[in-house]
Amino acid sequence: MVTNEDYTLNAGFLRTMASQIARMQGMGHEVVIVSSGAVAAGRSCIKIEHEKKSIPFRQALAAIGQGILMKTYDRFFHKYGINVAQGLLTNYDFANRANFFNTKNVFELLLKKKVIPIVNENDVTTIAEIKFGDNDILSAKTASMISADFLVLLTDVDGLFSADPKENPDAVLLNFVDKIDEKITSVAGGARSGNSRGGMITKVRAAQYSTEEGTHMFIVNGHAKKIIAKVAEFCEKFAAYNEEILVAKNAGSTKKIALPKFKYGTFFISNANLVPSHKKWLRPKVMSDAWIEIDCGALKALANSGKSLLPSGITAVHGEFERGDVVFIKCGQESVGYGQVNYGAEEIDKIKKQGTDKIEDILGFCFEEEAIHRDRMVVCIE
Repeated sequence: MVTNEDYTLNAGFLRTMASQIARMQGMGHEVVIVSSGAVAAGRSCIKIEHEKKSIPFRQALAAIGQGILMKTYDRFFHKYGINVAQGLLTNYDFANRANFFNTKNVFELLLKKKVIPIVNENDVTTIAEIKFGDNDILSAKTASMISADFLVLLTDVDGLFSADPKENPDAVLLNFVDKIDEKITSVAGGARSGNSRGGMITKVRAAQYSTEEGTHMFIVNGHAKKIIAKVAEFCEKFAAYNEEILVAKNAGSTKKIALPKFKYGTFFISNANLVPSHKKWLRPKVMSDAWIEIDCGALKALANSGKSLLPSGITAVHGEFERGDVVFIKCGQESVGYGQVNYGAEEIDKIKKQGTDKIEDILGFCFEEEAIHRDRMVVCIE
């Protein structure tokens, strides 16, 4: 969206986006922008005949182009009396507790002063983002960090379809997704999202990340007329809907309240409670190939009673991890949360299904009675 087919910056899109966001800010909304385009801006500055494909070369282009990109944003927002600020982040800034809260505090101060942060991956020091993927997950992590109500992904397709519309003429746009299951990820894996490096599957992964953290997410076509304003209008309707639900619930009413319809793209609704700020740094550290499986009794204790996870409720251990790692918690095949373990995989495997009084007898030591303490755990179900 930020760049043209010839890799130059898309000034027309950026100008239109700035206009709509300025209007949003005037309505009282706080906005953070996660933007690509630094490498493209670098290409527009250095004229080359044969571009090298090496990562350091692309990093050099990003280093040159980041300043140009920021100048472009500054020029368009300056017209509306809005200041912008640069935020270059790495995965370490999300996974390290001190970095996470320092960055969060800076962003909160900028928003309080009505400054719009322009966030990008620190391409000069981070290899992974340049080699593969795009800013979808970065935007989801940023939204989580600042406890955003909504995340909007602007792309060059209308949203998530039931099948690839370029291959299946019967494919329909999915306007509303309330659960990201295997069917949704399968559809996304076979779909395309224009020129995006990550494709539709990374956008759905970003939606899963965001909705688990309590943030609702949209996938919309950034080329659509006044799309940001239309999304903002729906967000206000959705906030009113949530307020009406809450009032009815407190009054003990069983009245059915209709969810406002979204017809401009795909809306992923979060059914999770907003994750407390002091636990948000855990999510970026979650291992993708390791998890703990629990029984129904443990699930009930975690979901309904706010308990820690004890060894007695663990039925199986999958993958390899060490004390201090963050792993998913599953009941059967369903992920129900994640947390920082007090023991490694081999140790938990030995004490699973056992009472806390047996830990020292089995291991010869006892770090904690809990496999995962409640203060270092997030439960993603109601």
